[in-house]
Amino acid sequence: MVRQRVRLTLHIIGSFLKYFALAYIVPLVTALYYGEDWRIFLYSLLVTLTIGLLLEFGFRTTKVIERADGFTIVAFTWLLIPLIGTLPYVFLGLGFLDAFFETMSGFTTTGATILKVVEELPKSALLWRSLTQWLGGMGVILLFISILPRLGVGGSQLFDREFPGPLPERLRPRFRTTARLLWTIYVGLTAAQIALLHFMARLELFDSICISFATIPTGGFTPTTASIGAYGNPLAEYIIMAFMFLAGMSFITHYQFLRGNWKAIKGEEFRLYLIILAVAIFLLILSQGFNSYREGMFQAISIMTTTGFVTADFSAWHSGARIVLLALMFIGACGGSTGGAIKVVRVLTLIKHTRVMMRKAIFPKAVIPVKLNQKPLPEGIIRDIISFLFLYILVAIAASVVLCFLGVNLETAISAVAATLGNVGPGLGGVGPGLNYALLPGAAKFILIICMWLGRLELFTVIMIFSPRFWKG
Repeated sequence: MVRQRVRLTLHIIGSFLKYFALAYIVPLVTALYYGEDWRIFLYSLLVTLTIGLLLEFGFRTTKVIERADGFTIVAFTWLLIPLIGTLPYVFLGLGFLDAFFETMSGFTTTGATILKVVEELPKSALLWRSLTQWLGGMGVILLFISILPRLGVGGSQLFDREFPGPLPERLRPRFRTTARLLWTIYVGLTAAQIALLHFMARLELFDSICISFATIPTGGFTPTTASIGAYGNPLAEYIIMAFMFLAGMSFITHYQFLRGNWKAIKGEEFRLYLIILAVAIFLLILSQGFNSYREGMFQAISIMTTTGFVTADFSAWHSGARIVLLALMFIGACGGSTGGAIKVVRVLTLIKHTRVMMRKAIFPKAVIPVKLNQKPLPEGIIRDIISFLFLYILVAIAASVVLCFLGVNLETAISAVAATLGNVGPGLGGVGPGLNYALLPGAAKFILIICMWLGRLELFTVIMIFSPRFWKG
């Protein structure tokens, strides 16, 4: 069974890599347009294509994708694609570990960087950097599900493992149709933001594309070292705030809006999302003063949606403001969005579950279901959410402790783990918005790469493949 599972996993990943190689055409054409070295992307394309074909045809199998296979395919795809995606950075002279950190940060839409001066990269590499986030935002596997009919029913096992949130929903009975609808909404939002940034805010088209490729997936990479603050463009900031907010919403809600179902705005998760954001913005403005209202709004939305854009050095803000931002790093955006971290729907469920437990303490024989949007939640989902929260906190503590033993100070360690595990990007202390992750020890970077991988796939998918019982079963 293990051999069959490994063979199927390598075969499917090979098929994915074969199509993923086509992504290099975008920066290759960009390099030709700007007169840059286009060969690094041609070589990357050829190497990726070769590896993909070798895996696809070398491990042919008739095995059907089952539930357990979904864990291995998704986990290793999200490890191997960032690994292969390091090629352009390596060809540009970046060390392998730093290149892997940057690429994993891109595909997982974390936005943490080891680049001290981003502008030193050629424009083609800057576009590739943003493109990795755009591909990773809605999910590379979800993209493959939408274009590869051969996945068939097995696509459901991959969809459940990759689509972010505790309550994976389908827009249509067929997973391929659902994947296509989600990607259509995703592309539409990206195109709309590019148009508004370029034609209304008057940003350069290249910058508009790079920023939009990082906003909708809540990624955070920009073609400037100083992030969005480098542009000094208030209108652009308001446009970016609007699209960060939209990206932090469930894409299921977007679909309902597009169908004219305005009642979706009354969803309990969406309401809590608005409440948390409003309270956070109020507290940030209160601590920093009304004159900094735009910075407060921007950073609250950016951090809660786990985008990670910055317009101010919030690591130098009042300690109360920093605690608010750290809390937002853990909470994250809505389930079914491109945002990371714990997710608002899990927080909401835990609040409701706690209230029910308090009522049961008074009326122990009462049968009181936990309801979400007036519908009872199955006990299994509630147990999964509690287990996820426990595991999330355990991983965060363990990773922070390891970083501290590696010589990283406490504030930097905790915020770096929160920022990478939650796929946020900038943290506090030594990894604050005015700094980067370049000076961290190599072992610390490796730990944070694992945190990004775990965070993007919401822990269980990755942790399962390290369980001996999983392989024996």
